[in-house]
Amino acid sequence: MKEIDFSSINQTINWWERHRLSFNMILGALGTFSLLLIFSPCFGLLDCIGILFWGFMANVLYSLGILLEIINVYYLKSKFNFFQYRHLFIIFGTAAYGFVTFFYPFLYYMHPF
Repeated sequence: MKEIDFSSINQTINWWERHRLSFNMILGALGTFSLLLIFSPCFGLLDCIGILFWGFMANVLYSLGILLEIINVYYLKSKFNFFQYRHLFIIFGTAAYGFVTFFYPFLYYMHPF
C-alpha cells in the first residue's frame, strides 16, 4: 500500500494559494471595468451584496482545483497527474470565469427581464 505524501499535499495547497491573489485581481479588474462601461444609475445595496457573493463563489470554484489535487493524492494515491495540468486549469478557469464576470453586468443591467 502506498503511503500518503503529505508534503505533496502541502505543495499543492501552496501552489494554488500563491495564484489566488492573481485570480482575484484579474476578476476584480474585469468586473470593475465592465461596471464602469455600463455606469448604471440604479446601483444599490443589493448590487454590492451581489458583487461580494460573486467574489465568494469565484473563490469557492477556484478551490475546486485544490480539492481535485488533494483528492487525487489522498484517496486515489496520485493515480492521476493533475499537477502536470495546473497551469492549464488555472488559465482556462480564470479565462472562463473572467468571461462571465465581464459580460454578466451587461446582461444584468442592459437586458430587461
